[in-house]
Amino acid sequence: MIKSFNSSAEKATSPLLLDIDWDTTLHIVDLIRQGDVNPKAAVQSLTSRLKDTNPNVVLLALQVFESVVKNCGQSVHEQVACRAVMEQVHEVLRTNPNEEVRKKILLLLSTWVYAFRNEAKYRAVQDTVNILKAEGHHLPTVSESDAMFTADRAPDWADGECCHRCRTQFTMLRRKHHCRACGQVFCGDCSSRSSTIPKFGIEREVRVCESCYDDINK
Repeated sequence: MIKSFNSSAEKATSPLLLDIDWDTTLHIVDLIRQGDVNPKAAVQSLTSRLKDTNPNVVLLALQVFESVVKNCGQSVHEQVACRAVMEQVHEVLRTNPNEEVRKKILLLLSTWVYAFRNEAKYRAVQDTVNILKAEGHHLPTVSESDAMFTADRAPDWADGECCHRCRTQFTMLRRKHHCRACGQVFCGDCSSRSSTIPKFGIEREVRVCESCYDDINK
């Protein structure tokens, strides 16, 4: 499955893209959340793309990184917020001359250090930020809403043989679907709405259930 992940990562960071490919990015998130690819292998694959000489590829890779960290939970956090990955990110910041790339890295690090401020096991992020400040880098200020995924992390996907709302049994014709906001499983009729989910960093409309649609769009 890592080959499928690498193929998706290449597509999501193609130098031909003018903007983020949300369909492919969310597919990458799904592959990790469903356990189809090991989080460590996924993070290593994405990290390798930060070394590309094309700044557009690096910016897209950083955007995918942001979505993965916001949506894939602790298993990914443990891989990203480790010393080895932080050293690689620091190296990209040190060697990449593109100003937009450097600004995006500083913003992500500011967000992550705020989000993980109460998590001792993610100390490598704080240590990296301290080094950057000592080197004279100015990190942007972030707020709780910028790092919302600490409190409102994308839920694990539930499973079941019937719709969570109408209790209709799933069959070959009545397929199961997941609401990306609550993670519960629904039939197509009960999850026919679409919405962005800003708190998870999802800026493209995705499938949500009726209840979550109402909550998001109050």
